[in-house]
Amino acid sequence: MSKRNFYKSPLNKLVNFFEKSRDNWKEKCLSHKKENEKLKNKICSLESSKQKWKDETLLLRKQLKQTAIATEIIIPEPAKKKLNLIIPDTQLNIDKIPYHSYSATTIFLMLQLVLVGAVSLRGSQRVLTIVNDVAGKPLDCVPCWFSVRSWLLRTGYYKIMRPKIIANDWCWIVDHTIQLGKTKCLLILGIRLSELPVGRSLQYKDLEPIDLVPVEKSTGEIVWQQLEKITIKTGVPRAIISDCGSDLKSGVAQFCAKHDGCVSLYDIKHKTACLIKAELTKDDGWQTFIKAAAKTKSQLQQTALSHLKAPNQRSKSRYMNIEILLKWGTETLKILDNKKDFNKDEQQQSVKLEWLKSYRDKLQGWNELLQVATLTEQSVRRHGITREGHKTLEKEFQEKQPELKYAPAIKLKSNLIDFVKTQGNSCKENEILLGSSEVIESVFGKQKYLERDYAKEGFTSLILGIGAFVGTLTVDLVKDALVFAPVKEVLKWCKDALGETLQSKKNIAYSDVRE
Repeated sequence: MSKRNFYKSPLNKLVNFFEKSRDNWKEKCLSHKKENEKLKNKICSLESSKQKWKDETLLLRKQLKQTAIATEIIIPEPAKKKLNLIIPDTQLNIDKIPYHSYSATTIFLMLQLVLVGAVSLRGSQRVLTIVNDVAGKPLDCVPCWFSVRSWLLRTGYYKIMRPKIIANDWCWIVDHTIQLGKTKCLLILGIRLSELPVGRSLQYKDLEPIDLVPVEKSTGEIVWQQLEKITIKTGVPRAIISDCGSDLKSGVAQFCAKHDGCVSLYDIKHKTACLIKAELTKDDGWQTFIKAAAKTKSQLQQTALSHLKAPNQRSKSRYMNIEILLKWGTETLKILDNKKDFNKDEQQQSVKLEWLKSYRDKLQGWNELLQVATLTEQSVRRHGITREGHKTLEKEFQEKQPELKYAPAIKLKSNLIDFVKTQGNSCKENEILLGSSEVIESVFGKQKYLERDYAKEGFTSLILGIGAFVGTLTVDLVKDALVFAPVKEVLKWCKDALGETLQSKKNIAYSDVRE
């Protein structure tokens, strides 16, 4: 049946009916459109109002936090009872922090477990759980490890970003740390020359974290610009000490050229390593020695003399760590000279170490080289750089190493005394400058230990942990950090400064191909 004959009513009636139906639907459509427009306007108005009240609430909360710390607001006892907040005042729940479930004392304890006790983040939760049970459960519940991580980041961020004292006697220690990926971080630590420790090396507690600057590219020009920006925090420093890597050396030189009162210093450990490298790379005996040591290590690994195998040789900074290899060679020779302590199996394997005897004289000379470097480093660590520092060093050589026989060691001694004298020419009368930046290398090592396996995946937000363990950490400082460094601000810094981590990029890249 055709569509035309489907309707039984006459055509003139159908036309009128369809026309009326069309008009009705048209009227309904226009009505709904007007209603939708009104609803859209209402939603926009509500969103605007919501944002306004949200901004005002956040502002009032921030002001309330500052007021609470400034006036040390105490919750009245009736309010505590009403809110079921009757908790015994043990050492773990005093020093309350506004809007936090745990006290500053508890948070400080958790951070100390991680930073001083070398406990992992997850391990800190397990340790406090045990302590809480043994102590009779002074805490209703133990903080989650992820909360500890958040407190660690906020504390580190606060210590890095808080205002510093503006002074003209700051000494900056600068260096780059690198991990997997393109990003590297410029770390600047500082210490006032008026606060330099006497008679000992620098420790973490002596330092102040000045700034942490992640970058994907670093040149002398970029380093110079970074240093200029950091002067806002401390003023122009008196000295900047570094390992004189190419970009750092160029950037610091440009900075010192712009500021007459600032001098550039070369870390003594890197200087001695460079001079030792210059001597040993010319020595064919040293090259054959390290190759023979590596070969012997593999030969003895699964034998009765595996405990005498040579130590691992580092691929980086090898000439800063030759002491381990020389110590092994010297002490193993003494053991070989007294074979009567070997059993039958060990006697058979000792043939693989006989080559060491041909290096007896060489080892003695190389040890002299190392002793000269070590004595210089210790002197500079204890006394710093002064105008009369080279005379002090000469006196120590006369007392402790009066007779050097190895020609390169004698040459090294002369070069190092000249170096200390040259560095001392930058000092003012009775001024002591810092001569070693080894502490910053230690900071990088501790940071990688703090990150553990995450250090293999490039930089993460845990890089802020440097700020937490450098300098002093007290309960009051933790309280200030958690009040003035909100989580959102820290996460924003991590997102802006570090961007996407390698792990997140990896997850995104493989998300489509993984089942």
